[in-house]
Amino acid sequence: MTALLRRAAIASLSLILIACSSNPPAKMAGCIGSVMPPPPGMSAAQNPALLAQAVGAPGKGGLCEGAVYQQDAGTAVLVYRVWDDSKPSSQMGRWWSFSQPQGPVAQYRAENAICPSWSQLNHVVRCQLKAGAQVAVGTGQSAACAPDPDYPPSPVNQVYVPNSSPDGLLVENCQDAGSFPPAQ
Repeated sequence: MTALLRRAAIASLSLILIACSSNPPAKMAGCIGSVMPPPPGMSAAQNPALLAQAVGAPGKGGLCEGAVYQQDAGTAVLVYRVWDDSKPSSQMGRWWSFSQPQGPVAQYRAENAICPSWSQLNHVVRCQLKAGAQVAVGTGQSAACAPDPDYPPSPVNQVYVPNSSPDGLLVENCQDAGSFPPAQ
């Protein structure tokens, strides 16, 4: 009888292990959408510290989930940033996009979970990532914007560029892309 129970237990554990190994890891609770694959000119990289800087707690903005990509040498990767021109020091901030921003402002704000108190979102800059730059890319985390309405997690992918100071920028060849949204 003991040998029969032992065989049954081993068979049951084997089935459980097989089932677990065939299921992909679960997404973080509350995240929607999926992290985009590396765009042309970038490759996947490992940098848990950078990803930890970019992923935010619920209600705090940032990424909900993400991955780290590194800019390949010899290729140009463009990034775009919508910023508040009343705060010139915010032009080279940390939150960017691989896609040229589209208006209206309220739509862009909701898609990227950007509280009104954080930025007026009235100007655009376009830059290239420096060769070898590592960035975190992923879906947006929710943002609590009291007294303004809150934003839920977003499926839109955002790009976290860890620009630390004017001397520590990971972007170059920047060009003013004008007002946001662009005049029609």
